[in-house]
Amino acid sequence: MMQEKIDTSPQLSQETKDQVLLIDLENCPSQINVLLKDLEQFSQVLICYAQSGAKIPLDWLIPLTVMVNSERLKIIKMPSSGKNAADFGICFFAGALMQQLPVQTHFVIMSEDADLDHVIKLLRSQGRTAVRINVKKEEKVTAIVNVASDNDDTFIQAYCRKMLINSKNRPSTKTALLNSLKSHCAQDMSQAEAVFKQLNQSGAIAIAANDRLSYNDTKIACF
Repeated sequence: MMQEKIDTSPQLSQETKDQVLLIDLENCPSQINVLLKDLEQFSQVLICYAQSGAKIPLDWLIPLTVMVNSERLKIIKMPSSGKNAADFGICFFAGALMQQLPVQTHFVIMSEDADLDHVIKLLRSQGRTAVRINVKKEEKVTAIVNVASDNDDTFIQAYCRKMLINSKNRPSTKTALLNSLKSHCAQDMSQAEAVFKQLNQSGAIAIAANDRLSYNDTKIACF
C-alpha cells in the first residue's frame, strides 16, 4: 500500500514568496544576528562576503542547514578579498536572480555602500521593484525619532525604512496606520496625520473603498 507523501517544507506566504534579500556582509556584519528573522520574511536570502569573522549560535546550525539545502539561503564567499569584492558579488547575483525569479519579485539589498544604488536603478529599469536599505542610517534616524524630533521629514524617512524592513507587519487599514504613526510621534496626532497625508499624496500608500491600504515599495523607498 502506497503511503501518502507529507510535505514538511516551511509554508511561505505569497508576500514572502515574492521577496529576495541580498546582504553585503562586509559592511553589514550585524545583519547576521537577525538572519533567522530574515529567512521568515524573504523567499531567498543571499549573503556575499570576502572576509568575515561573523559567528552564529550552535542552535542555528540545523535550521540554517535546512535553509541551505532547500536553496532558500545561499552564502557566497568571493574568490578574492580585493576592494569592493562583495559589492561585485551582489551585482552579479542580483542580475542572475532577476533572470531566474518571477517578474513580481521584490529585491532588497542590505548595504551601506551607495554605489549599489546603480544596481537598484538597473533592476527598476527592467520593471522590477527594488530598494537598498542602509542599516546604520536606519538606526540613526530611528534614534532621532525616539527623542521626539519635530522634523516631519526625519520621521517619515525612519518610518518608511521600518516599513521596508518589516514588510509583513504593515498596518492594513487607514485607522491602524494612523494609530501606528501616532505611537511613533509621541502621541502627537496632528503630526501623525501630517505624515499620513504625505504618504498618501506621494503614492506610497493607496486607500481602497473599504478603508484597506495598499503599499508602493518603490515610492516608500524614495523618502
